[in-house]
Amino acid sequence: MRITRDLLIKLARDSAEKRFKADPGVVAVFLVGSVLRDEPLLGGTTDIDLLVITKNEPDIAREVAKLSNEIHLDILFEQESLYAKPRELRGDPWRGWTMWDPLLLHEKGKFFEYTQSSLRAQFDDPANLLARARAFSVPAREAWTSMQLGGEPNLSEYLPAVENAANALAVMTGFPLAERRFLLEFPQRAALAGHPELNDTLLAMIGGLDLIPETLRAWLPAWEDAFTHAAQSVSDTRIHAFRLAYYKQAILSLLESEIPVSALWPMLRTWAQAAESGSLEEAHLQNWKAALQTLGLDGQGLELRLQSLDHYLDVLEELLDEYGVQHGL
Repeated sequence: MRITRDLLIKLARDSAEKRFKADPGVVAVFLVGSVLRDEPLLGGTTDIDLLVITKNEPDIAREVAKLSNEIHLDILFEQESLYAKPRELRGDPWRGWTMWDPLLLHEKGKFFEYTQSSLRAQFDDPANLLARARAFSVPAREAWTSMQLGGEPNLSEYLPAVENAANALAVMTGFPLAERRFLLEFPQRAALAGHPELNDTLLAMIGGLDLIPETLRAWLPAWEDAFTHAAQSVSDTRIHAFRLAYYKQAILSLLESEIPVSALWPMLRTWAQAAESGSLEEAHLQNWKAALQTLGLDGQGLELRLQSLDHYLDVLEELLDEYGVQHGL
């Protein structure tokens, strides 16, 4: 099957029609995410991101549904009340960018027209841009403080802090970074923000600065085994069985790209989620611990990585403070 953007949009429309049009509790359905951008495919796979706005609190927050071996639906359900104040969404880096330019697939009433028009007004004002950046930088610093003062740091807190730190810089020049292209797109965002050197700092924070592609290739079987085992054992949509090819083919593709180390982030993030599921057996955990040791993300190594995170956040906070002063904020 030849996968094109037109095909993906048709699949999105058909899914919205079949699943949600007749549901009285659904206010609107949007196509969001990578399908709307230049190149939705990575490694020949993609997901179709749907945002379903419901009148009442949804029964589930997220659903993954397989369409083919290469394509799956990733459906996020959110209550209408979360979008009741569009002006406040201007400072929300996720919902704000989501409502900036989605593709409307289904709607009851005038939800989208009102929300988007209010959101877009002054969306790019410095105060709103700074608010979106600080929506990431503040929790990143809070997590660093918690780990620094609260005893031995843990990866379940550290990796989200790294992700927030990177996105705080990324949203100075656009939307937040997608998980699979996280390290692939960050260098350009850092350069646009005037701090290209922070790319090396980001890589240092996750042990990727001197990592060679052969190491990542050697880890692939252990990563896949852990992912598969966790996907069969727990109901976590982040590591759903339907998403294995989505990640694996992306990792293989990234290893062949101009920035092969960019394969590290989707592998590391999902491997950590599998380990955190509590379902892995001792053999899985031994492979995971060996990888963490290589990356310097275990025990004392992680404490040293916190220093890189601290340095990154110092530079970031100075940048945001200077931006605020320049614009009288």
